Amino acid sequence: MRTFVRHLHITTMGRLRQIVRGISGSIILLVCLGPSLAAAEQTANAAPKPTVTFTRAVTPQSADELVLPGTIEAWQETLVYARTDGYVRQWHKDLGDRVKAGDLLLEIDAPEVDQAHAQAVANVAQARAKLEIARTTYDRWRALVTKQTVAKHDLDERRAVFESATADLAAATANVARLRKLQEFKLVTAPFGGIVTARHVEHGALIDAGSSGDKRELYRIAEVSKLKIRLQVPQAHLRAMQIGTTATVLVTEYPGQHFAGKIVRTAGAINPDSRTLLTELELPNIDGTLLPGLYAQVKFSLPHAVNTVLVPTNAVRIDATGGHIATVEKDDTIKMNAVSLGRNLGIQLEILSGLAPDSRVVLNPTDEMKDGLAVVPQEAVSPKP
Repeated sequence: MRTFVRHLHITTMGRLRQIVRGISGSIILLVCLGPSLAAAEQTANAAPKPTVTFTRAVTPQSADELVLPGTIEAWQETLVYARTDGYVRQWHKDLGDRVKAGDLLLEIDAPEVDQAHAQAVANVAQARAKLEIARTTYDRWRALVTKQTVAKHDLDERRAVFESATADLAAATANVARLRKLQEFKLVTAPFGGIVTARHVEHGALIDAGSSGDKRELYRIAEVSKLKIRLQVPQAHLRAMQIGTTATVLVTEYPGQHFAGKIVRTAGAINPDSRTLLTELELPNIDGTLLPGLYAQVKFSLPHAVNTVLVPTNAVRIDATGGHIATVEKDDTIKMNAVSLGRNLGIQLEILSGLAPDSRVVLNPTDEMKDGLAVVPQEAVSPKP
């Protein structure tokens, strides 16, 4: 019995020693691997820094150029029609001739108008004779009424006849003046100085007065001593289109020559369909070098506002609160800058305030970019010229 108990004690003590050794080994292993596991867990939990591409905000040059296409037009152009019926007796100015205001262009033979004028003159003589008879009768009856020889109502009748004859004479005289004016229209003259750009008459051709229906103009006159160009200016450049602003006009057919123009008027309203402002320029042409109808390019030199910087268009993020630009600070963290936007210059935008020159501007900023976000900055490679 004692032998059995001693064997059981020895066995139990051996197992206890094995358990203690196992626990000690585990504790030693945990103590040794503890720092390594903590470092691995910290490395696993740390997210990598995002890489962003940036460029520099640049100070613009002294002025920016805006080039717009346009067509040169005559300062004024008119179609000359006949004001009286008749036949072409003689035309005096041909295509391309330069004329002054009042120069004779065409003579019209109008026999019907001449006959109507002669008849109207005769009607005036007839009306004047009737007026004299009515005046004499009225004066005689007025004297009789004074002597109370005739009734007063008889005098009233004679006065009415006299006033009617006076009106008839005035009407006949007005008709003579009208026909005399039509006779003056037999001589067609230039309304202003310019150049004859079209002639549509020949000797003996029948002429109809007016411009309605299919009636064709006799002449086309254009004033070319000064010209005009009408442009559709984009809304972004609205503020620069001021009366008196100068521009340089370039025409391909005259290489190396620059023609000076200036803004004389604008439409004063933006076209809602095209979002453009109709602008008119005056272009001197004293020597007649330029011709109406030429295609031209108009170049404006537009100064930038003070403290303006330029950034790429894809660097601006616009939301409900306005425009924002993400910049990379010295410690390689993100800062969101609220900026005031200026003109859209195509691939660049004007920043009027909120951004310093030479700032590192993030291209294509995402919505996840916030203040203080650590990033890996990478400068964009500028394209070779």
